[in-house]
Amino acid sequence: DTLQQKPSIDGLWPTCWEKKANVGKLNVGADADSFYEYLVKLWLQDGQADDKLWKMYDDAVGGMEAHLVRKGSDGLTFIGQAKWSGGDRVEHVQEMEHLVCFVPGWIALGAFTAKGNATKEHRMNLASSIAYTCWQMYERQPTGIGPERVKQMAIDLRATDTKEYILRPEALEGWWYMAQYTGDPMYREWGWKAFQSFESWLRVEKGFASLKDVSKTSRVYIDRMESFWIAETLKYAYLLQDPETPISLDRYVLNTEAHPLSKFQFAKKAAA
Repeated sequence: DTLQQKPSIDGLWPTCWEKKANVGKLNVGADADSFYEYLVKLWLQDGQADDKLWKMYDDAVGGMEAHLVRKGSDGLTFIGQAKWSGGDRVEHVQEMEHLVCFVPGWIALGAFTAKGNATKEHRMNLASSIAYTCWQMYERQPTGIGPERVKQMAIDLRATDTKEYILRPEALEGWWYMAQYTGDPMYREWGWKAFQSFESWLRVEKGFASLKDVSKTSRVYIDRMESFWIAETLKYAYLLQDPETPISLDRYVLNTEAHPLSKFQFAKKAAA
């Protein structure tokens, strides 16, 4: 309720505001992803009862498509960022973060519900095209691993200055949801190929290291293994290869760190 009283445009709120320039940043990646993710997940966990949450989610998906999604010259679908100073004018920024590769799953979670049925075909086509772009972020690198971001919609990273991979899970996450909802084995194959690249390029003596530049085969490491590597990245990699997993999206909602939580209707009741 508090947030809805703040300035927004088509379901998107600025993650920060540069007071001197009077410009806000719109995105669904860094500093924003978990907020938008939980709109639909809380709605699902509570039995799809809160219409306010659904509307905020539905508006956000529409706002993202209107203001952040663009087609590159190569036909790939990118999710960028934007600058907004109020009113109707939005200035698009062509920078797609690895973080936004969660979006295909986020879209699918709402599309496969009664409320999402009217826009299901259109939005699943959008989800599919974004998932494919995330795959191309991996496949087109000599290491087979996707970068932290892609600038100027140039998938070969010629316009990108930060080309590291810090063990992020979002691509595998998005592919897992797409596999769960569509049954298309393609997503499982993408996950397997990505995992093989992780094994080839990231494994070190005592774990897995982040890679300084995914566009080079020189194996320059960042001496850091993030906790989400085990909690999320490897979990989604495993789940993609486990079609008989007991973690069913009919019964569970996975939080932003990939921990499965029962939907309230299936949760065990506390003893009286």
